[in-house]
Amino acid sequence: MKKIFNVLVLTLAINFLALAGGAGWLYRAGRLNRENVHAIKEMLFPPPPPSDVKLETTTQPATQPAARLEELLARHTGRTASEQIEFIRHTFDAQMVQLDRRQRELDDLQRQVDLAREQMARDRSQLEQERQKLQNREQEAARLQTDQGFQDSLLLYQSMPAKQVKTIFMTLPDDVVISYLQAMPPRLASRICKEFKSPEEIGRIQSVLEKMRQAQASSKEP
Repeated sequence: MKKIFNVLVLTLAINFLALAGGAGWLYRAGRLNRENVHAIKEMLFPPPPPSDVKLETTTQPATQPAARLEELLARHTGRTASEQIEFIRHTFDAQMVQLDRRQRELDDLQRQVDLAREQMARDRSQLEQERQKLQNREQEAARLQTDQGFQDSLLLYQSMPAKQVKTIFMTLPDDVVISYLQAMPPRLASRICKEFKSPEEIGRIQSVLEKMRQAQASSKEP
């Protein structure tokens, strides 16, 4: 870049010297006078053209008055600035109320889901307990089938009067009574149950029969 600048300066200097030499030769030859110099000056350095254009400057206020702004807003929206602010505030409040209501609805749904899960867990646990009880009863029934003592007692109870069997059953646990009643023929078991007549006896046999019914219902479930 510096070399280019030096070349330009040198070129201008040479042109200037040539121009000066030519002007001196013309002056010595009597061909260059004041009028010619003035004409050459006007040709090389013409005066700037006259400008008739007048720049008009107009100043506009940087800001408009608040009244003009309110009139503009009212013309385009039908509301003043204060009314628009109030309308926006009411709209925002209404949206917040709607969001709060939806949040409460979501919370209620979440609580219902949690309650359903807890209930499902309890039902699953109860079902597992019932299955375990059924399995235990089946294992007990299978054991009793091979228990010679149980079979001998069963034959003895079947040969005894129903009233005497009822008296013996009142002294036995419920699960043992259930095992004998389930192993007996249905008609004989029904005859023995009818011997439970006092309030205490009726309450006892009803409890035994309810347990038998629940066991049968559990065994029928898939």
